[in-house]
This record gives sequence, C-alpha cells and structure tokens, in this order.
Amino acid sequence: MQAASKVIITSLALLAPLANVQAQDVTMETLLDRIQIEDFLTRYYYDLSSGKAHELAEYFTEDAVLDVDSMVARGHAEIGKLYERPADATPPPEPEAQRRRGHMLLTNPVITINGNEAEAHVIWTGVMNEGVGKAPSLYEQGREDTKLVKQNGKWLISYRCISSDSGLPDRFDATYVPRGVCWEP
Repeated sequence: MQAASKVIITSLALLAPLANVQAQDVTMETLLDRIQIEDFLTRYYYDLSSGKAHELAEYFTEDAVLDVDSMVARGHAEIGKLYERPADATPPPEPEAQRRRGHMLLTNPVITINGNEAEAHVIWTGVMNEGVGKAPSLYEQGREDTKLVKQNGKWLISYRCISSDSGLPDRFDATYVPRGVCWEP
C-alpha cells in the first residue's frame, strides 16, 4: 500500500505544474468561432495554391500588417503587391496540363478566442507532388502567428507574422532574420 501511495503522490507532484496550464473554456460560441477561423485559414491557402494570390488582400483588414520573414506590408495595396507574381517569373502551366501540384498543410493549431478578437498559431508545411507515380516531397516549413478580428460577423486578419524554418524562397534572403514566435501565444 505504501508503494502505491508513493506512486500516486509522485504522479500528482509531476502533474501539479500542468494544472496551471489551462486551455480556453469551450462554449458553443468559441467552438463556432474556432471552426470559422480554421476554415478561413484553410481557404486562404487553398486560394493561394489555386492561383488566386491577387485576391488574398481581401482576407485582411484595411489596416492589416503582414510580416513575411521580416518583409513587412501594411494595408491592402501593399499586401496585394507582396502576393503578386514577379514580372520575370514563369507563368503557371494551364490547369489541365499541370502535373506538378503543391499543397500546404496547416497543423498543430492553437487558437484562442476573446470576443471579437482571436489569435491563431499554426505550423505550415509545403508538399510538392511531381506526378501521380512519384512520391511527394516537402519543400518548405514554418510557423504563423496571426491576430484576427471579427468585423460584421466575418473573421479577418489584422496582423500576420510568417516565419520560415526551411525552404525560404530567394526573394526573402535580404530580409530574413531567424526568430522565435512573433509574440507569445
């Protein structure tokens, strides 16, 4: 009996620090907001990968800030420009001729809702598929820290910080600075 008591006491002592780490209380409203935010972030990447990059500024508030590896854009005009295809870039192939297809996986979401404001932290991983007979490969990975606001019943990004951990595109070489979380979750 003493051995069992020692195991229980030791287990409780080890778990005590975890008692202070509490997840957000879940209500029907916060659950609905979380689902809407997850769908919103997924749609963002779906639109990006399907060639609708010119429309991505619409995911942001008018005064939003987008920080991509320390290249900062403010407001719709600058954010839209950041997503433009460079003039010297090869145009994408026609969809029916395209065999190469990229996808973005969003994982490990930590989303906190506070009324009409929210924070979302995710890990993103780029996967490239060269064709149906070939194995996929990872081409980039990083983290996103996003602040959102609900305006007229719709979630929008007010601040987004994207930090690459691997596969950084060359165009960010001049601005890239290794960093941790843009702010603590």
